[in-house]
Amino acid sequence: MTVLAEGVDALDLRGRTVSEVVRIADADDLLEAVQFVFVDGQSLTLTVWTDWRLTVELRSEAVVPDYLWPVEDRTRTAIEEFSGARKVVDEVVPGLNDAGILASVRFSLDGCPLLVKSFGGELILELG
Repeated sequence: MTVLAEGVDALDLRGRTVSEVVRIADADDLLEAVQFVFVDGQSLTLTVWTDWRLTVELRSEAVVPDYLWPVEDRTRTAIEEFSGARKVVDEVVPGLNDAGILASVRFSLDGCPLLVKSFGGELILELG
């Protein structure tokens, strides 16, 4: 698995087609990452790092990242609202905190809004 881009550089996604949006959770069903899977097999993975910043990686494959350890204790579950439908990324808006660190990303997929953010060290996913 190869990281193709990181941070804000990984957010140049307008016009790309998403085949599914996946939540990655631990054994207690705590959300650890959100993954956008593109029709070409690449994925965009968003998670919260230990310093509470939102980490974004464009990856060559759609798998659980190895830093979510142990990988075998993580589950990937497609988000029903985006499952099976090819949606085009209309908009990607990064949000920075007061220190200038990436804290949120607002997406629009065929007009459907989705927000991924770091809040208090937790990853938050808001639909609609």
